[in-house]
Amino acid sequence: MIKVGIIGFDSSHAVEFTKRLNHVDISEEHWVYGAKVIMGYPGRPSSFADSGTITQRIQLLKEFGVEIVDSAEEMIGKVDAIMLEQQEGGLHLEVAKPFIEEGIPLFIDKPFTCSVADAKKIFELAHSYDTPVFSSSSLRYALEVQDLKSRGDLGEVLGAETYSPAILHPRNPGLFNYGIHGVEMLYAIMGIG
Repeated sequence: MIKVGIIGFDSSHAVEFTKRLNHVDISEEHWVYGAKVIMGYPGRPSSFADSGTITQRIQLLKEFGVEIVDSAEEMIGKVDAIMLEQQEGGLHLEVAKPFIEEGIPLFIDKPFTCSVADAKKIFELAHSYDTPVFSSSSLRYALEVQDLKSRGDLGEVLGAETYSPAILHPRNPGLFNYGIHGVEMLYAIMGIG
């Protein structure tokens, strides 16, 4: 069983991913096997969720069996992987760095970062420490996208336009915030180019 730590409760993903991994408060068809969220750190105060929302999520996660810790670093040596859910992408390099240096694999949720320079630095660190790091959008795996991709009656696909959510936030400018959704669907249809 992979022991997972979650950082950042300002996204509903902290609760939703925990439901699926810990098999609580969700139908069995959504269960994910082989990993369990055992620890969590709420993250820094955020403009993405108010303190009341964070408090509610802390309570839910406790009910789901997650130990809440006072700092992200407390999870080092106690978890096998990290899900970085803090929504402010500008913090991701700083938060991810100690885990990368310890060789703890990370899933970094959107936005991966808010600059190309930070993204390059994360991958340079990951390469240096041989630590798996990734991000992804679930829309790559949407049934509609997969059905389109597998259809044989379309012939050669020469181009595609994709649309996705585009919630804008000043802390995650432009396409950094939600751009991954449209890009991942495009890659799923067209390939990586």
